[in-house]
Amino acid sequence: MKKVVGITGGIASGKSNVCQVIKKLGYPIISCDEITRNNYEIGGKIYNVVLERFGNEYLLEDGNIDKKKLARLIFNNQSAKMLINSITHPIIKDELLEEIAKYDDGLIFVEIPLLYEAKFDTICDIVICVFLSQKYQVERLMEREGIDEDFALKKIHSQMDLYMKKSLADYVIDSKGNFNETEKQVIDVINKIKKEC
Repeated sequence: MKKVVGITGGIASGKSNVCQVIKKLGYPIISCDEITRNNYEIGGKIYNVVLERFGNEYLLEDGNIDKKKLARLIFNNQSAKMLINSITHPIIKDELLEEIAKYDDGLIFVEIPLLYEAKFDTICDIVICVFLSQKYQVERLMEREGIDEDFALKKIHSQMDLYMKKSLADYVIDSKGNFNETEKQVIDVINKIKKEC
């Protein structure tokens, strides 16, 4: 029996470490971020629509989309954010469903940062939330992206509250500890899911 397991969380909450463990255990993972990246490349579906809606001013000299400039627009303009989401979410969902359809059986893990925001929980049988308190999220984000605290908080607050995601999920993995501690939690959660199936 096929079960689609969604992995979500906040920005810099530790989803990559959780996915690393799942891959190590031999399970397939479909990444929404990867689908999105591919579609933002020159000639991709999202690329074409962004160019049509926002124009050449959001392109770099080499023709690629200026993702930093577009991110600044999204974080500072709610209507632009809603427009981008209305463009990207259906494209990503269609490709995600195509990828899931390639598997006939077993646990299929799907990494979806905006799972609840984009209402992608409807295509998941089970949801795991990777949780991290805001204090640690801010620290990780500032270190990872070289940004100040204000911009880190703006990025965090642009997504659904992580405590809300935690309350909606079937399972929660707290990633504040080291990699080994995260790994133990992932193995425990997968064992529980397998018992349910």
